[in-house]
Amino acid sequence: MLRKCVVVILLIVTIISIFPTSAGGSIADLRYKQQQIENQIKEIRKKADALKGEKKSIESEIKILDSELRALTLETEKQEVQKQELNMRIAESEQKIIELTDEIDKNNELLEERLRAMYMNGTGGYLEIILNAENLIDALTRMDMIQLIVKSDVELLKTINEQKTEVEELKAAQEIRRHELTAVINDLNAKQDEVLIASRSKENYMVSLQNNIEEIQRQEAAMEAQSKQIEKDIIAAQRAVEYAGGELMWPLPGHYKITSPYGGRIHPITGVWHNHGGTDIEAPNGTNILSSNDGVVIFAGFHWSYGNYIIVDHGGGIATLYAHCSRLLAGEGQPVSKGEAIAKIGSTGESTGNHLHYEVRVNGVRKNPMEYLKPRN
Repeated sequence: MLRKCVVVILLIVTIISIFPTSAGGSIADLRYKQQQIENQIKEIRKKADALKGEKKSIESEIKILDSELRALTLETEKQEVQKQELNMRIAESEQKIIELTDEIDKNNELLEERLRAMYMNGTGGYLEIILNAENLIDALTRMDMIQLIVKSDVELLKTINEQKTEVEELKAAQEIRRHELTAVINDLNAKQDEVLIASRSKENYMVSLQNNIEEIQRQEAAMEAQSKQIEKDIIAAQRAVEYAGGELMWPLPGHYKITSPYGGRIHPITGVWHNHGGTDIEAPNGTNILSSNDGVVIFAGFHWSYGNYIIVDHGGGIATLYAHCSRLLAGEGQPVSKGEAIAKIGSTGESTGNHLHYEVRVNGVRKNPMEYLKPRN
């Protein structure tokens, strides 16, 4: 792509060297040179549009990657929260294991002391308890209590051991889950890095595309300047006759809605601030466009920006231009009368809808049409 852009720029430089700024010669020669430049401008604009299309595609891909990155980041954060919660549960399990171990140790000590006492004293101690009973029933009750105490101690130890085993198994399962979460988080982080690298790479490529687009636009502007200079030379070569006289009439009787006046504005297509050299008047497609005064058609053709357009020379260095026409009704060299239909409303060239782009030129310089038109009724 960069190589193509270099070729385009070299081509532009070659064209500029072929067509110097100081154009001269007959109107036919000037028109030929202007047409050649405009053809090259069309090609340059096609390449610029292709670059803009590619840039738009890259921007869409970057948006998708950024969206994917955000989703991965959210998922990673979610897994991190789960891991933190799991770590807290593991810590609680570890504390529970410590507490149960301490309890087992304490009960073991009590049981050992009791068993040691029984061993040291033989059965005498328990016999004394039984013999001191008031009656047989009391003696049997005391025997049952002794058995229950020993049995209770053993069952308590058994229960605590079971709880400890259960907590240890839970902790082991939690540790496995923690390792799994760590693996998931590491994988998500790796994917984030991949997406981030891809996104940054596309952003860098988009910057290079934008640089190429801007370079082409600069070169295109230089060629447009040449085309405009040649157009001025054409106007300067107008008939050396006096002005037809009178005020210029409104070219679209019955249609007076101005959608874009003469002067500075944001271009509706490029979005760039520029000087609007005419007045845009809205009208339905096919509406007749009338010549503002008597004169001779000095140009009738197509321009990449104006679309189908026509210029009428009214003498005295004054000419009117009518652009974006759907159809031209008069040809070059044809005399026309004031109020005569010379074209029809359209939306050709750089246009966003059916309207007439109307210009008044004095010695080739564009003027505010509203200062020359007859007041509307």
